[in-house]
Amino acid sequence: MKARLTLIAALAVAIAPLTASAQEWVSNPDLSEGIGIRTGNLELHPSVGGEFGYDSNFLRASDREGKVESLKLRVTPSLTLSTLGKERRDSRTPPDVAVSAGAFASYFELFPLDSADSDLRKRRNVSIGADTKVDIFPARRVGFDLLGAYARIIDAEGNSDDLAGEGFNRDILRGGAGATWRPGGGLFEWRLGYSATYHKFENARYGLLDNLHHEIGTRGRWRFLPRSALLFNTTYTFVRYTHADTPHSDGDAIRSSVGFHGLVTYHLALMGMLGWASSFYQQRAGVISRGFDSLTASAEVRWFIQQRPNLEAATVASGISSVALGYNRSFANSYLGSFYQRDRGYVQFSTFLVGAIAGGLEFGVARVGFPDSNSGPAFEQLRIEGHAFAEYRFTDTLAFNATLRYNQVNSPVVAQEDLDYTRWQAYVGLRWFM
Repeated sequence: MKARLTLIAALAVAIAPLTASAQEWVSNPDLSEGIGIRTGNLELHPSVGGEFGYDSNFLRASDREGKVESLKLRVTPSLTLSTLGKERRDSRTPPDVAVSAGAFASYFELFPLDSADSDLRKRRNVSIGADTKVDIFPARRVGFDLLGAYARIIDAEGNSDDLAGEGFNRDILRGGAGATWRPGGGLFEWRLGYSATYHKFENARYGLLDNLHHEIGTRGRWRFLPRSALLFNTTYTFVRYTHADTPHSDGDAIRSSVGFHGLVTYHLALMGMLGWASSFYQQRAGVISRGFDSLTASAEVRWFIQQRPNLEAATVASGISSVALGYNRSFANSYLGSFYQRDRGYVQFSTFLVGAIAGGLEFGVARVGFPDSNSGPAFEQLRIEGHAFAEYRFTDTLAFNATLRYNQVNSPVVAQEDLDYTRWQAYVGLRWFM
């Protein structure tokens, strides 16, 4: 079981997004924000939501190991604030300083369906997150930006003989700054920036995985037609583990890509990026470290059900119903071996109707590959995921919602451990927002 815990820790944190601990509306401003409250030059958007539902396999166990079914209650208060939008500003001139920030806390309580699993209740916990960004001179020829973020990620899942185990909870702290040059009235835009991200595991068992990422990056955009743009992006990342006796190797990674994004018609948007990425790891006695050296790519075809008049409206589909088909090929640092590679295709649908109904569907299939490591030879997993969300707003401040999730992992046996699992989750909820 000790081997399995290490594998589950590595695989659990490899793919999980930072907002995994929170509900749908926390990471989507189209859902989280209502009419707001004006206080001076700021807009405030408070919200509190709760949901209750069923989890068919909370510990992500295989059929052979036995699944633990549970009911789950989550309560999430959140707050976002920003500089007044153009609809509320007294002047059409953008402010010289624009601020956006948000914070949330998400408490969950577990109710195991089998009395034999009563210790599962001890995995109750609270995830929190906060972020802020300051743009200085956002509409001038030269501008600057500052950003900061903190997230406590609760990953109490992953199979263990101890149902009250601590799981793989971790704290992530990020900060950065950049400068942007916009000659030609903004037709060309080039940014150079730096960021640092610290990953800290709360469970002492995984403290050797604590690490710090430094990233230097540049990106740009050139609009050569009113609704089209060429894009480029290059980053260099330094991965440094903070414990001298860690079983992992420090390394560097470089990624570079170029592409196109355009609103071809008022309904059809195309995006494509093609690039190359390589990673290099320090060789240590007794540690197998493989580097990545291959193509990276992303592509998307998106159809807007309502026509859009400009490129900016297609860049972020804010409050716009659309259908999309996409593919992404990428790699990232891994806690199992040195990296993982992911090829993922997806179909996505989102809708916003008459200001009262919002919803979305997404189905994705991914191949995730891990190179040779001290845990064994290279292997691949097939990951299938589906997600549906719908919300109906009774009033401008009160809404009912429902969420359905499905996850399936097909994996070979690794270190004599069965990593296959399937999982269903279904929730209904109510939230108040402004």
